Amino acid sequence: MMKKIKLTRANKSITLKALAPYYYQQRALGHSTEKPGRLILKINALPADKRASFSVEEIHLMRITINRLRNERLGKGQYTDAADDMLLKLF
Repeated sequence: MMKKIKLTRANKSITLKALAPYYYQQRALGHSTEKPGRLILKINALPADKRASFSVEEIHLMRITINRLRNERLGKGQYTDAADDMLLKLF
């Protein structure tokens, strides 16, 4: 099943910022980085403000990593508006 999501420039940025640490963490642990790597490349290649189709697995990975970034920022007392906006788009 695929879901279409419109990625604004801000949402692309926050998603890539969330996925990058996950990618490097998985790489450091010796786990496969193929799925997060492909998703990073896919999102990076998308033009802003265009709708794109994402699989359930890709959306799940984005949710997990964006929520992790959001919680990290909340823990530091930082604003999470962009992360919250992107999470709403994924639900």
